[in-house]
Amino acid sequence: MPKVKTVISLYSQCINRVKSHLKVFDIPVDDKLLTTWRGSPWDRKRTESESDMNPFETLPAVLLDAIIQSFCGSQTENTIVKHHINIRNFITTKLQKLIVPSCPYDYEQFSNFLPKLEKLQVLALCYSNIDDSCLKLIATCCKNLRILDISKCKKLTDTGIEWLVPKTAELSKTLLELMVGCDAVTKRGIIFVVQNCPSLEVVENINVFDALVELARSSALAQSNILNTNITRLILRPAEVYLSGQLELVVRFCPSVFHMIIFVKEGLTDTDLFCLTSLKNLQILKIIRHSSSTLNEITFDKSLAPVLKVIGSLLEVLYIAYFELVDIWTVVKFCPNLMSLSLRNHCQSLSVLSENEIIQLRNEKGRGYFQDLKILGGGFNLSNDILFGLLSCPLLESVWITHCDALTDELLQEVIANGSVKNLKILSLNFCHLVTKQGLDALVMNDNRLEQLSFRHCLNITQQNVCDWNEYARCRNWELRINRV
Repeated sequence: MPKVKTVISLYSQCINRVKSHLKVFDIPVDDKLLTTWRGSPWDRKRTESESDMNPFETLPAVLLDAIIQSFCGSQTENTIVKHHINIRNFITTKLQKLIVPSCPYDYEQFSNFLPKLEKLQVLALCYSNIDDSCLKLIATCCKNLRILDISKCKKLTDTGIEWLVPKTAELSKTLLELMVGCDAVTKRGIIFVVQNCPSLEVVENINVFDALVELARSSALAQSNILNTNITRLILRPAEVYLSGQLELVVRFCPSVFHMIIFVKEGLTDTDLFCLTSLKNLQILKIIRHSSSTLNEITFDKSLAPVLKVIGSLLEVLYIAYFELVDIWTVVKFCPNLMSLSLRNHCQSLSVLSENEIIQLRNEKGRGYFQDLKILGGGFNLSNDILFGLLSCPLLESVWITHCDALTDELLQEVIANGSVKNLKILSLNFCHLVTKQGLDALVMNDNRLEQLSFRHCLNITQQNVCDWNEYARCRNWELRINRV
């Protein structure tokens, strides 16, 4: 059966209590005076002796971090925290991690406490109103910083980046990750960062690809052996079209990459992708459609299949929903260690395997294609036997299936009877019209770890079905959420 709801821990309750208190009261306050006060909290005026007293000074850094995180949530422009908390109250010299809630704080608010944060290693100031001067202050005060996220800060420019990591700054030697998704930070700023921060492993900005192309070309002209970066995560998205050889230049310049996302757009060709075979540390590969893509720039059999043949065994995450058609047997053969797989339609005619190899794979793999697979996204034209083999992977935890007529009550019941979904936590079905309450009852009421079940435009799943399942779960105190759109 699904997991039974657990009692909220005292630790979590305390965090929530502090959070709600901070939204109402003007802190800091003197705890001793507060316990003896019997009037309204809005009636009592603070004394001068109280003004500098901060009860958070005595808290462990890990607890301070938990309180701050309770305000953060998702850091997007549409979910900016409504309650502006006085972030100054949380600042102590103990802090090593500070992720500021998504509020439009300005430079003045940060300038008062940044000098205290000498031990800080992680700092996130997304969506704030800081300007270039703040980056100069960070470079001066936070010399042990490893990770800095200043995305969506509209006032930041290339000048601020140059102030942040000049060659002589200690930060240029310690900074490992820089997320700087700011419109006014251009290719020039990114080139400056990569040149001055030899230890940098991650830099995120829309101009990264073009900056790396220019740096790789300059390095190649300067000497026969290209100087390499330590970058491990790359998002490749050129400002204009791809030009022949650009992808290879970047791959040679960044040989340590283990996480790569490629946005496919005009100019990218099948032969361009073969350079990925030189990445001996690659574990995560995502090929995504750019908004300007025509979906016919590259093909599975001529671009990706040759790459998988060489380095497929290294991959743990493979997201290839860009391709309209892929051959699942090629993936099964060359990527046995996948933990996450997302694809669309299967087309066996694109296989690089012989008919005998495919038959052998069907027989060998039996009831589970990947032994380590935990996340699966797919559906569309998958046949019953292939979908059964994918759903029978023993460690599967999260599944998204869409537009799939192979998913029927009979297939689902067979998978459940096979004992293959005992680890399943999340199941999302979109436009799956042949599955009904009869097939799903066994899943909802069976021995499993299911936590979330969602339906989108599944014609044979009614709102009443969802209400019945939710009531069933509620009566048994299960940690199970079911919804339908």
